[in-house]
Amino acid sequence: MDLSIVIVNYNVKEFLTQCLESLYRSETDYTFEVIVVDNASTDSGESRITKAFPEVRWIANTENVGFGRANNQGFEAAKGTYTLILNPDTVVQEDTLEVCLNYLKSHPEVGGLGIKGIDGAGQFLPESKRGLPTPMTALWKITGLSRIFPKSAFFARYHMGHLDPDKNHKVDILVGCFMMVPTQLLRAVGGFDPRYFMYGEDIDLSYELLKSGHENHYISDSQIIHYKGESTKRGSLNYVKMFYQAMIIFAKKQFSGSSALAYTLLIYLGIYLRAGLALLARLAKSAATPIIDILLLAFTLDQLKSYWEHNHRFINGGSYPDTYTYYVQGSYILFWLLALALSGVYTKNTRPAVIARSMAIATLVIGFIYGLLPEALRFSRALLLLGGLGGSAMLILWRSIIGLLTGKHLFTPPVQRPRMLFLGTDSGKASLQKLLSENGIVPAFFFHDPATENEPVDLVKLQANIQLHNINECVVESNTWPASVLMQIMSSVGTQTNIKSLITGGPYIVGSNSSLNQGEAYGLGRFNVANTNYRRQKRLLDIALSLLLMLSFPLSGTLAALFGRGKGCALWLTNFGKLLTGKATLVGYSIEEAKKNHLPVLPAPIFDIATGIPKILNVSQSASALVTNYAKEADLKSDLRQLWRLSKF
Repeated sequence: MDLSIVIVNYNVKEFLTQCLESLYRSETDYTFEVIVVDNASTDSGESRITKAFPEVRWIANTENVGFGRANNQGFEAAKGTYTLILNPDTVVQEDTLEVCLNYLKSHPEVGGLGIKGIDGAGQFLPESKRGLPTPMTALWKITGLSRIFPKSAFFARYHMGHLDPDKNHKVDILVGCFMMVPTQLLRAVGGFDPRYFMYGEDIDLSYELLKSGHENHYISDSQIIHYKGESTKRGSLNYVKMFYQAMIIFAKKQFSGSSALAYTLLIYLGIYLRAGLALLARLAKSAATPIIDILLLAFTLDQLKSYWEHNHRFINGGSYPDTYTYYVQGSYILFWLLALALSGVYTKNTRPAVIARSMAIATLVIGFIYGLLPEALRFSRALLLLGGLGGSAMLILWRSIIGLLTGKHLFTPPVQRPRMLFLGTDSGKASLQKLLSENGIVPAFFFHDPATENEPVDLVKLQANIQLHNINECVVESNTWPASVLMQIMSSVGTQTNIKSLITGGPYIVGSNSSLNQGEAYGLGRFNVANTNYRRQKRLLDIALSLLLMLSFPLSGTLAALFGRGKGCALWLTNFGKLLTGKATLVGYSIEEAKKNHLPVLPAPIFDIATGIPKILNVSQSASALVTNYAKEADLKSDLRQLWRLSKF
């Protein structure tokens, strides 16, 4: 066996399918095997992939042991003279294996071989070639000087920006998404250090290869697509923490004395500097909108108070006490802001209806609490209602004005349906349209550029069609053309059009138009219940209804008894604490059903879809079908409708 290809997989069955498809289309005389080490994935990909690719050797872990440990499992099982460490979110050209193996055979001094990587838009990934992260190199990266001087051999050493990406070079560090190493040498240096869980393993292994007396080379004679580059999670505080912790392990292991101390200090400086800057930027960005809302709500309440006391309440003189001005109005604002936050208003752009609905729910809750307050604190229901209405109007108005003046969307922009061009066969077109229909995706425009397998792609014609029809999403049938053609299309089309692949054996559509974004994939499993905004709204609904039932219990209990919902009320009462703490939700499905059907997990439901619906409607529909449909179509209206049904039993 010439080559063993080791792939560590974790919940990326769509990308793994495309990766394997590209490997088995390789044009090479060398023999190779593929070993997939699965880190306890939950996306049910094993059966589908092993059926489609029976040649694959599948090693299933019962837990996620990390990138390095899982690769070591693959190395132990490898039979090839050479081993390729490959990420599942990659696509290799037809000549990649042949080119790399020929290079290694003709360059015995090479310990590790890396290759030119591009993202899903055809843009070069600078992490394809890197320098050794010495204290000085780390300093220039931490201080940002490497970005200011990206082509400098002195400052841009980390990504070796001075080296031409279209030429072959001797480098220090290779990227872990594609590393080809002689198997005997790989085992001699001990494979990956298991102390690294994620990030840094490739740096450490590359350095171990250098220490063994070998060289690491970067080649541009072929290339791969890597959908999730190093920069994918760069803005995340978790990324900063995990990456720099890995660098501390590297420093303690590979450096000694003053060098190790200096490096460790620089790393800690980097952690605190990056984390501090990220935190300040996040606070500045996230605090601005709530502060403006607080000021406008306070202004609205104050103006309404002045109008009401002079024209209705205290016509003959007088005014509301300071208690109302400072404490009651402040409480109103606090409730309103809490409702807005739970609805996701401050984490992402939203719709005016969400603001109005959140304000209305909070006002309703305040109204019930108002009725329980002592007489001395019940100043005016009218001001509460007017404040809720006026406050909603002011919050929507200022966002609209800022949007008009700056051109920025502070509301969710209208959903832009894709203007899609499909490059593929008639059978591929039918498969794509079926997939889009099952996922509820209706393109605003659909253009089919028919083609047959291995037919040359007319790039000039393709670019003309994209411009003529204003195409923003181009889907390429993966089994019609080789990966090299897909890469040509990416490079020629540019970043304005999102290039995706139709994996007809899946079926899936995968792709990404930027190294700054994780690769996207959508297939037959898109669930609304996983939407962050929906989850916030669901949580708000649980809290609001719980407080409503609690504050109006004598009335709600009587109504429940009259309408036959006494048991439902009893269930709510016994789970009231869990509802408020988030350990339970009013309506949903059990954790067992989620695991069985590979659905997003919800808190334990008081009213279970799987057991309650068949009983109420007297239907024989399976629990799996019921919970799957609920997960796909979940929204607040559906929750309220199901809650009304389920509370009868």
